[in-house]
Amino acid sequence: MKKLLFICAGNVARSQMAEAYYNFFTHASNATSAGVLDFTPAKYGHPIPAVITVMKEEGIDVSHKKVKTVTKEMVDDADQIYVLCPEEKIPEFVMRSTKVTYWNVKDPFDGSIENFRVIRDMIKKRVQKIIVTQ
Repeated sequence: MKKLLFICAGNVARSQMAEAYYNFFTHASNATSAGVLDFTPAKYGHPIPAVITVMKEEGIDVSHKKVKTVTKEMVDDADQIYVLCPEEKIPEFVMRSTKVTYWNVKDPFDGSIENFRVIRDMIKKRVQKIIVTQ
């Protein structure tokens, strides 16, 4: 099974949801996620509360997940990379990779809980499509 890397701005919402869905649906742990901004544990050590809530509604617990910043090693190790934020936020070492697919999913950060659900459902459908086409 392929190793997937999901990347978004801070690794506190979109990429965490994508990683969780992929690993949940495949019953594996081949997906990981990371952010391009340094939102390290000082403020966001875990996914934000709204993400924990909307994923729990799906029967998936992400409360234990840690925020990670993308590294060149993560990119090199992945078979496929999905970027969920605008290209201009992505480091050059990610953009140079031939393994990147851009999704550009709207950032739900600071939105309503309903907005988080809409983004969650969009990510769920895209992850399911990945799994079906593998």
